[in-house]
Amino acid sequence: MNRTNRRATVGAVTALAIAAAALLASCSSSPSSPSAGSTTSTTAAPSSTSTSAAGTTSSTGSAAAVPCTHSAIAAAATSDTSLGPVNGVAGFGCSGSWAYANVTVGNGAGAYDAVIVLQAQGSSWSVADRASACSNHLVPADIYTQACTTS
Repeated sequence: MNRTNRRATVGAVTALAIAAAALLASCSSSPSSPSAGSTTSTTAAPSSTSTSAAGTTSSTGSAAAVPCTHSAIAAAATSDTSLGPVNGVAGFGCSGSWAYANVTVGNGAGAYDAVIVLQAQGSSWSVADRASACSNHLVPADIYTQACTTS
């Protein structure tokens, strides 16, 4: 290859690289420079909180009107009798409008541990159908393991 052809090839490759860079730059997802006709939206990820004792925590997720506290979770857990009488909440976690609680059901030798899933309903928590909420992946990823894969 002679010198003239080599320079032409280098020039073509350089031009191609610059064109590719310009094309990629126009595809940028930077919200500060959206292209004409495009829409940019942001959604805050739900925050999650959890605790393993009777401590009090709070959540700033999408269900901020529903407190993520031991007393709020325990009130919902003890008012539901689908598993039997819930006598205690050993731990819990919240993410957005979903929560889970590790509970003790029953008394004495017949007592057993269980996990319940709760959903925000207005300004309080309500026990949800765990099988449905988990199998339909309604429970957020950040609490899914504790809520849906433990017993």
